[in-house]
Amino acid sequence: MLAAAVIAVTSLAQSSDNSLYKKYSGKPGVSSVYISPAMFKLMQKLPEVELADDRDVHFERIIKTFEGMYIIEAEDTPLVKELTSDVEALLQKGQLALLMEVVEKDEKVRMYVRQEGELIKQFIMLELEDDSATYISIVADMPVEDFNALIR
Repeated sequence: MLAAAVIAVTSLAQSSDNSLYKKYSGKPGVSSVYISPAMFKLMQKLPEVELADDRDVHFERIIKTFEGMYIIEAEDTPLVKELTSDVEALLQKGQLALLMEVVEKDEKVRMYVRQEGELIKQFIMLELEDDSATYISIVADMPVEDFNALIR
């Protein structure tokens, strides 16, 4: 029963992202990108990235844990309100925890994560400005230690 519950929650997260993507993709005033698990698995070698603080981050290992990435950007005011409402409804349904919120003048950024045990299953970022909204969701099986290396 526990396995069935985990599969159901994971499927809910992926189908919610998929339904948001399908709803907004192709609409005037919307830019949308979907990156599939197959694309992430094809990434054999990533260029080396040198971080200013000499952190040891294994981007190849992290990206291979991604099961999908959804990006939706709305620039039409009615669509911005609708997308924001839909994302907030999604956040209320899921088991996502607010990691941080940044508010600067007319811009607000919120980051959420869904964690199961020692795995990050989903990361969501919602950026809101007066005339635009950007939603980014990464569905993954990322070890918490790798996620911590990214956000340090």
